[in-house]
Amino acid sequence: MAQVNELPEVVSLMGRLIDAVNIGMPAGRGCAHPKAHLAKLILAQQYDGRCNRNSIGLLSLMGEKLGIPPTRNQPSYKTLERAYDDPAVIGILNEVFFLTQRPVSLHEERFAVDGTCFPTTIKENWESAKKRFLKKHETRSIFEKTVIACGTTFKIISAFAVTSTPYANDSPYLKPILAQIQQLYRAVSLIVADPAFLSRENCGCIAQLGAKPRIMPKGNVSLKAKGVKAWRDMLIDFTQQTQRWLMDYHTRSIAETVSSTMKRVNTTPLRKKLIIRRAVEILARICVYNLRQLTYLKYTRNIQLEFHTATPD
Repeated sequence: MAQVNELPEVVSLMGRLIDAVNIGMPAGRGCAHPKAHLAKLILAQQYDGRCNRNSIGLLSLMGEKLGIPPTRNQPSYKTLERAYDDPAVIGILNEVFFLTQRPVSLHEERFAVDGTCFPTTIKENWESAKKRFLKKHETRSIFEKTVIACGTTFKIISAFAVTSTPYANDSPYLKPILAQIQQLYRAVSLIVADPAFLSRENCGCIAQLGAKPRIMPKGNVSLKAKGVKAWRDMLIDFTQQTQRWLMDYHTRSIAETVSSTMKRVNTTPLRKKLIIRRAVEILARICVYNLRQLTYLKYTRNIQLEFHTATPD
């Protein structure tokens, strides 16, 4: 039933959430199209996976469900393209991302963090590109790396950060991701991540949330806390309760599942050339993924899709 109703439910949710943002932004001088309508069109484009020209035609197909009334003044494909770096549209999409957390924010406590790369062309493979980079740095970006955190119970993406380069170290991005999770979720009991995130500072940041860190130790680590008690506690738990520790740690694979699902559902590489537009394209894809997942949770876990609840303190 969830698969049968996915398309109408997701498109309807796009319209509902953007209307719920209710920022009250007027079209303004020189802009004939409301920002909310452009944000809806961006989400519809990323859900459908087509280019700008084809996506304009989605208005006649999905306009009613999206809550966009028919008009003679239809936006052009260039209007859609420029919407990806419009600050007002970006603000609306950010609010939509935050709203997608609300139905599960009181029930999710365990999170997995992982880095993933979105291709910008179908002609490249990540492993071969990474080997080339070790020999010679490339100026052309053929991948965009994003560090994502998702709940291990409901698989909703709860936080993300687009890295400065596709080959950036994951570890520095954990702290801002934890800040996003703390802002959106009432309780956090567990954070799991692979060895790329291993550091005393990251363990300390996780402990400040009241959560247990589960980051796979490397071969050269020591028990020296160096002022971070959470580091020592994590390693002692690893040696004394190994099986239980590994059961917690291996929920990290859920983050890989989420990344894989996003890429398999939308196989189109990132289309935008400008950095800011490409980052907004990733944001829109994450919003679409969360909307799809919420639709499935409605039917499989009886999650009520209500978005008026206040964000947890």
